[in-house]
Amino acid sequence: MCDCRNVIPRLALTRTGICVVSAMVMFSGSQQCGAAAEPAIDKTPGDRFVQFVLGEIETVRKELPSITRAADAAAERIVNDDGELLSAGDQSFSLEPVWRAGGIAFARRYVPDKQSLMAKVESANDKIPYYRTKEFVEKFTVDSAGKRDVVLLGYENEKEERRHLIPTVKQLLGDDALIIFFGSTASAERLTRQFGKNPRLLLITHNVPDGGIVEVPGWPEKLCSGRSIANRLYLWTFQAELISAFMRRGKMPGILLSVTYESPQIWNLPLLNSYKFIPAFDVTPVKQGEFGATYLNHLKSIVSSLVPTQREQFHKAAQWVAEAIREKRQIFALLIHGLEPDGLPGDPGFFTVFSEGNAYYPQLEGKMKPGDVAFFVGYNWYPRQLAQTVDKARGKQILCFTLVQDQPPKPAIYGEVGELRHYTSFRSLPQNKNRIYIDLKFAQYNAVLKIPGYPIPALETSSFAEDVAYWYVVAQTAAILGKE
Repeated sequence: MCDCRNVIPRLALTRTGICVVSAMVMFSGSQQCGAAAEPAIDKTPGDRFVQFVLGEIETVRKELPSITRAADAAAERIVNDDGELLSAGDQSFSLEPVWRAGGIAFARRYVPDKQSLMAKVESANDKIPYYRTKEFVEKFTVDSAGKRDVVLLGYENEKEERRHLIPTVKQLLGDDALIIFFGSTASAERLTRQFGKNPRLLLITHNVPDGGIVEVPGWPEKLCSGRSIANRLYLWTFQAELISAFMRRGKMPGILLSVTYESPQIWNLPLLNSYKFIPAFDVTPVKQGEFGATYLNHLKSIVSSLVPTQREQFHKAAQWVAEAIREKRQIFALLIHGLEPDGLPGDPGFFTVFSEGNAYYPQLEGKMKPGDVAFFVGYNWYPRQLAQTVDKARGKQILCFTLVQDQPPKPAIYGEVGELRHYTSFRSLPQNKNRIYIDLKFAQYNAVLKIPGYPIPALETSSFAEDVAYWYVVAQTAAILGKE
C-alpha cells in the first residue's frame, strides 16, 4: 500500500484561470498508487521506448487530481448548460474523441474549413465504412464553437501545432468556448505568453520533448515520437474522468462501442445518431480518480506484456525490414488506428504508409514485388485479402493484431472487405516462412473500462499497443542498420 500525500498538481484551477507548475508527489512505501513493481526490461532501443511508455503511464497517474478537475469543469458546461463536446487539432488527435472505439460517442470534431473536408469524402454505400462517409462528416463535424461548448485541443504532430495552435486558440476564445489543451509544457507557456491566464483555457501538459526520444548508436537523429503517445494518454485518461464526472451529476454518457461481434453494430447506431446521455440506466456515482486509475492499470498491463513473450518475433521483424532496406526493396506499413507517422518528427521514413482504416488495402495489389515487406499493425482480425496479395507477390508479411478469447457468433461486416474473421490462436493460421505473427494483446473488444450499470466497456486500448509495436520495430531496425 502507498500513502499519497502532499500533491502539488500541474493544473490548478482558480477563479481567474489556471497556473501551470511542476507536479511533485511524495510517496511513502515502495511503489506508486495502483502500480505493480516495474518489470525488468532489456536496454535495446525498442525496449527503451517501452520503458518510456510505462513511465508516462505513471506520470499521468500522478496528474489524476488535476485531470479530474478539468473533467469536472467540462462536465459542468455540458450537463448544466447543455454544451457540446468538441475536439480540435490535427487529424490524429481530433479524431480520437469522435469515433475511436470506446470513446464518448457524442463528441464532434471542430474543423473551421468543413466544406473542404466534405469535398474529400463520398456518400454512404455498402462499400464504405460509416466514419468515412459524407453523412458521418456532416453529423460529427462542426465549423464553429459556441460559448457553452467544451473543446479538447491537441496536436500529435508538433509541426502542425506550430502552424495552427495560436490561431485556433484565438478563434475559440473569441467564441467564448472552454478550451482544454493537451500538449507540452513549452507549448502551454507559449499560450500563456500569448493569451495570459484565462479561465476558459485549461492546460493539461506533459514534459515529453518534440522530435524523437530514443537515441540509437549510429543513427544521426533521435527516433520514436513520444508526444503522440503522451497526448493520447492524457486525453483518454481525461475521458475516463469525464465519464465519472458525468456520473457524479446523475448522467450516463453515450459510449461508442468498439468493433464488436454484432453485425450490424446495433449499439453503435443509436448512440451515434440519437442521444447525448442515455436515460435508460440508473447512474451510480464514481469517486474522482477511480476510472482514470483503472484505465491506466489496464494500459500498463498491456504495454508491459507486449514484448517479453514475443521478443524473438519483434527482432525477426526488424531484421526483415533492415534486410529489405539494404536490398532496396519496398516496405509498406499498413496502419489501422491512431498513429499517422508520415512527416512525424522521430520517424525515419522506412515505410510507404497506408493508413486507410480498412482491412484490404487494395493499393498494394500490383505494387508488391518479390522480397517486399508488408508490416500490418491492425486490429482484432486477420486480413485475409492482404495476406493473399502478399503471397501472390512472393513478399513477406509481419502481421500484428490481437487474438480474441471468444469466437463471435457471426463475423462482423466491414465495408470493402466483407466478413472480418477473428482468431483465438495463431496456430490456426498459415505458418509459412514469409509470415511473422505478433499478438498486440489489447482487449478483444478493445474497450476495457467497466461502468456500473452499463453493459458495455468503454475506453480504447488498441492504439497504444499498435504504436508500441510500430515504434519498437522502427527502433530495432535502426539499431541493426546503425551497426553497419
